[in-house]
Amino acid sequence: QWWQGFGNDMARYGITDYPDGGYFDCGSAETEQPGVPLRLRWKPPSWGGETNVNNAPPSQIIDEVDLLLTGGRLHPSNKAIMEQVYNSANSGINPDSKSLKAVISHFAATPEFHITNNLMNSRVTTTATRPTPDISTPPNPAPVTDYRAIVYLYMDGAMDSYSALVPMNCYLNQQYVSVRGDIAIKSGLLPIDASTSDQPCDDFGLHPSLSNIHSLYNDGDASFIANVGPLIKTMDKYEFEAGSKPQPMALFAHNTQTQITQTVFAQDASAGGVLGRIGDSINNREGSDVFDAYSISGTPKVLEGAPSVSKPADVLSGSGVADFIPKAGTFEANIEALSENVVTSIYGETFSVSMTNAIYRTRLLDEVIGNVTLDEDSCFTNAGTDLADQFEQVARIIKSRDGLEAKRDVFYVSIGGFDTHSDNGPVLTNLLSQIDDSISCFASEMKSQGVWSNVTVISASEFGRTLTSNGLGTDHAWGGNHFIAGGSVAGGRIHGQYPDDITDDGILNIGRGRLIPTTPWEGVWKGISEWFGVEIQNMGSVLPNLSNFASNIFDAADLFQSSLFR
Repeated sequence: QWWQGFGNDMARYGITDYPDGGYFDCGSAETEQPGVPLRLRWKPPSWGGETNVNNAPPSQIIDEVDLLLTGGRLHPSNKAIMEQVYNSANSGINPDSKSLKAVISHFAATPEFHITNNLMNSRVTTTATRPTPDISTPPNPAPVTDYRAIVYLYMDGAMDSYSALVPMNCYLNQQYVSVRGDIAIKSGLLPIDASTSDQPCDDFGLHPSLSNIHSLYNDGDASFIANVGPLIKTMDKYEFEAGSKPQPMALFAHNTQTQITQTVFAQDASAGGVLGRIGDSINNREGSDVFDAYSISGTPKVLEGAPSVSKPADVLSGSGVADFIPKAGTFEANIEALSENVVTSIYGETFSVSMTNAIYRTRLLDEVIGNVTLDEDSCFTNAGTDLADQFEQVARIIKSRDGLEAKRDVFYVSIGGFDTHSDNGPVLTNLLSQIDDSISCFASEMKSQGVWSNVTVISASEFGRTLTSNGLGTDHAWGGNHFIAGGSVAGGRIHGQYPDDITDDGILNIGRGRLIPTTPWEGVWKGISEWFGVEIQNMGSVLPNLSNFASNIFDAADLFQSSLFR
């Protein structure tokens, strides 16, 4: 993303401005059409014009770019690389412009661009080349034992989860139909038995689109968590209105609630992610790096751990290993060379090590999982969705666990479009169908690999949605209903506490069916963390607010079959 923004877009389009909220077409900007006003296109002074009419040498041009972008701090070895880049691009149509764009693109990948001091101490006269990371894999790797994986399914936009889990055959259903009005689901619900779950109703129904998750629930491989959400302390609506207890920051705001849902630290959106902290705890316990994190969809907060404890998450895509974007991929050898020297700047060294490791880790992943085939490949393909593709990549990595020598893996997958202010019904039906199909293919593949009992899938969203309709859809709320699934899950249950009154009189309803959560996210993550291997004495570092709650906190024995989580 950083390279796309500066190394690609800035180099291609220049710095542009458009007054009064207008916009310009990128194609016009790149071809320098006059329709783009106020273009601020920097040219090296030594050129003497819009092109290099003075035939200034590359060394002088690089010095001027260096002064502009890195304050004249470019190391001589990297300066030599830049001169080669300039010369190599200086051909064809508009050669001077091509050379300058190529150089600026490369500057975005230099360690000097990302730090404010010199790469090398002036007293150091020699440089050492960084050791090449070992990306070889054993030809016949030993099987990994005691493998565990968590797949975090994020529903971006705030899923209307009170359409996913609906009370049936009791007084709450009458409340549900009355409160939800035109968005109430009155037919087609898939019935589930909650008689052993201490809920206000013995019968609930799943959204008609969740037929496969319905089967997992009935087979004992899935459970639901009722009315879960970010909390600092438990409260009711009177305490909320009085402000007598601390509340999560920026309630109902997508960006902040996404952060704190994924940090599970509701008073600090800048904290690391809960999966990152779990990994840190596991690595600290083992005294070695046994934890790997993968995102198949961007760079989410939930995977952020301590840099000195766990390595950064690997970022893939639904189509496979996410290499540099195509434009940067042509520069990969040069980008690697720009970070090949060991330097004295701790900041420059940190950047260069991270860059080098990222390049070689990408090559390793491509080598190990690039040609993996799955028994359920056709299932994922026939699903035909980005989410199914993401789950397919998760399955490929899990199948490659021996070659990757993985003992603990966590994965992030996501699906967006849940912000249904104006189109709740059909959009939700489509999105839940995509989730249901993807989970079905994934569960079948995990069973085929013999590791379904070693994997837990957990769903999450930044908040729930209002129980009441706005006439077209629903708006931002708080608590919501989610599921966990896996072969070791103690399924067929609804954990937590479904609200026993969802009318305006209910003690959790703060208006328009915005329900205060009865279960904090800590309640779910405690049991999952324990199943994953976090020791009880370390749980406070993983879940800083855990001691604030006395109820709806679940151990591994609550969420998982006791014979399968040890």
